[in-house]
Amino acid sequence: MENDALREIAGIINSFNEYLTKQMPLLEDEVERLISSGNTKINTIENYLDTLLSLTMHGAGDALFVKLLEYYKTIDLDGAMFYWNEYDKQE
Repeated sequence: MENDALREIAGIINSFNEYLTKQMPLLEDEVERLISSGNTKINTIENYLDTLLSLTMHGAGDALFVKLLEYYKTIDLDGAMFYWNEYDKQE
């Protein structure tokens, strides 16, 4: 019974990771659009950073998070430092 529960949990995690992998191109497109358009709306950028930060906790989106954060620090250095610190806490 315990092995069945562990297999079920592993299946759920695998399904979640597959879903994340499929969604990453959409997030990549959105981040590219934000950067290339020169978007400076802090709330918009932080919403994406929040989403990406939560994904990095699951082993996805690290490079994309860092890319957006590098852009964000040109807009709000203090805000970017907050996100760097949150990212560093995960390790």
